[in-house]
Parts: sequence; structure tokens; C-alpha cells
Amino acid sequence: MHVSNQPRNVYFVGAHGTGKTTVLQALRKHLTTHLITEMYGHETEYPNFIEEVVREVMQRDGYTGEHVKMPSVGLELQKRTLMAQFKAEQALETKWFISDRSGIDPIIYARVFQGEQAAEELTRLSEWHVLRERMRHALVIVFEPGNERWLEVDGVRVICKDLEEWRAIGTAFCQALEDHGIQFAIMPRDLEDLNQRVLFVERLVGHYFT
Repeated sequence: MHVSNQPRNVYFVGAHGTGKTTVLQALRKHLTTHLITEMYGHETEYPNFIEEVVREVMQRDGYTGEHVKMPSVGLELQKRTLMAQFKAEQALETKWFISDRSGIDPIIYARVFQGEQAAEELTRLSEWHVLRERMRHALVIVFEPGNERWLEVDGVRVICKDLEEWRAIGTAFCQALEDHGIQFAIMPRDLEDLNQRVLFVERLVGHYFT
């Protein structure tokens, strides 16, 4: 839901290790109230930020990166993640927010590691239908996998068997967004400078202003 002079909600999506959280944190520091007024107008609210909910779910419920690949346990993790994303967005239903991940992320990870049937189970959830509709009216930015130096083992992120699997996750995001009728922009893999990435997002927000 949007009000006058409110930009579209923004989602950072894509494979893990592509810089989404880093950009969100930098954007939070760079977007002062004065700068928002200067860029988007006097009536524009300061954005709310939705942190990566899967980390909270994993820490709260005792999951690790290894669980992501397990058949039943992995699917349950993704379902809980989708529900946590839904809850976070519902709390900000009338507010402008920028989200680190989205409702489609757990669907993609279920598809990659548990299979198509698992992903379809998640897409049948009524909560996903609400999230999907919201994403169709938002600015969705897919972060492309590129710099493997950004991959790190922290006990939470799933460990891909090779770079091809990592890149395949990125491709799966683009395909799924198209399948669900969600338009998206791409954060280019060769745009690595953090300041330039932040400016890239800010320009897109201005371009897609509602």
C-alpha cells in the first residue's frame, strides 16, 4: 500500500554472498532524512529496514547452514523463513520499507535443495500470495553472483559444492521472478564498489518512484 510521495518498497534478493546485507547497511547510513527530502521530496518518509529474517529464524530455532540442504528439515526452515518475512512485512503494511531478502528467497532455496515439489508447496501458502502481490508493485533488485571472495563460511550460510551451484542459484532467482510476474532490476556483478552500489540503488528508487 502506498501513500503520496512514498517510493516503492525495495527488495534485495539473490544468491547468498552477493553483498545484499552490506549494501543495506551502507544505505541505512547514507540515507539521512535531509538526503531523502532532497532526493524524493518533503513528504517522503524515512524508510524502514527489514533485516535478513532467515538468520533470526536459524538462531532462534537452532538451524545451521547444513540444514538448508536436508530434505524435510530444510523445507521446514524455508517455510518458517517465509512466514517470518510475511510477519515483518505485515507490521509495516502502510510504511515504506527496504528489505534484505523477500518471500521468494525461501522458495528458491527450497527449489534448489529440496526440489520442485517442495518449492510448489511453499507457493501454495496464502502468505506467499500476499507477499507476491506486494513484490509485483515494488522495486526488486537481484544481486548477481560474481566475486567468489565474498563467499564466507559463518555457520549460517549454506555451503555450495562449487561456484556453478552458487551461480545457478542466481539464475534461479531471475527465472522464478519472471514465472511469478515480478519485474526486477539487476545489480551488475562487475559493480563492486560499495559507494557505487548504494548510488545505483538510490537512482533506481528515484526512477521507480510511485
